[in-house]
Amino acid sequence: MSLADYGNDSFVLTINGRQITDFGETASPFQDSPIDDDSTLRRGQGGRAVRLNRTNPGRTVNIYLNPGSPDSAYVQALKNSKANITMSMQQIGTLDSAIGTDGLIKNDATNNRGGTAISDDQYTFEFNVWNAFKGGE
Repeated sequence: MSLADYGNDSFVLTINGRQITDFGETASPFQDSPIDDDSTLRRGQGGRAVRLNRTNPGRTVNIYLNPGSPDSAYVQALKNSKANITMSMQQIGTLDSAIGTDGLIKNDATNNRGGTAISDDQYTFEFNVWNAFKGGE
């Protein structure tokens, strides 16, 4: 049995070809979740059912970056220009990986500034196509 390393030092994230490294304080600076279900079960009143499969269920990704960092400025510039986004993610050592295409930056989030605690810069992405592999392939 080997020890899997999910730490920041073994996490590689690229957005439109640039490696992102200046993550914020959020415990999980990268989060992804489905936009739609992969499959839906439609049940009729007569007892029969139909399975509906979605080809591209899509994915929402949130990243949390250090405020004032060059990485945050880069992502903000992509957002301002409404650029199409391609993203890749790898967790070295666990062989988790994903590639997102047909993407965009949907929004940023609330900023807390000017006080004793400031927030990370959060960006929300959505991808039409998301190919993920967990535990290697």
